[in-house]
Amino acid sequence: MKTKISKLIKYLLKNYPYKSELSASRLTKMLYLADWKSAIEHSKQLTDAQWHFNHYGPYVDDFIRIAKDDDDIRVVSTRTMFGGHKQEVQLSSDFDGTIDLEDTDKKILDFVISSTKSKNYEDFIKLVYSTYPVVSSSKYSDLDLIGMAKEYKSISENSSNKALHRISR
Repeated sequence: MKTKISKLIKYLLKNYPYKSELSASRLTKMLYLADWKSAIEHSKQLTDAQWHFNHYGPYVDDFIRIAKDDDDIRVVSTRTMFGGHKQEVQLSSDFDGTIDLEDTDKKILDFVISSTKSKNYEDFIKLVYSTYPVVSSSKYSDLDLIGMAKEYKSISENSSNKALHRISR
């Protein structure tokens, strides 16, 4: 799965239009959104991550470790526009551009890119925090995306509550 996660990261890095926005936090949460979308549509995650809802929202440390271990990816310490520190994730300049992913995976990642590219960081975080697994869980708990997707689909089939439909279409 480590190899697949590297491919997913590279795909996002290659195709996201605003490269400097791809901090460790944003990239990780984009993978969360991809896993959530996949859980809803295909009853499986794109990654094998066990998501945890910590004080920064859904997070998995492994993704940035995997990125750091991949010769095609660079993780650079830089500053935010407000002077804070961030880790920016980038493709290395010698990356050949080849990413072998299934079309269904690319479609989900393209959906996440399309849904998030126009959002500043604050609006992006609001989107992540509005997803069903976050809204329906307590901080510091693990998120069972597959089980929550089943629950979500059951609720959304029986409800007209539009707020629950974020990132599901």
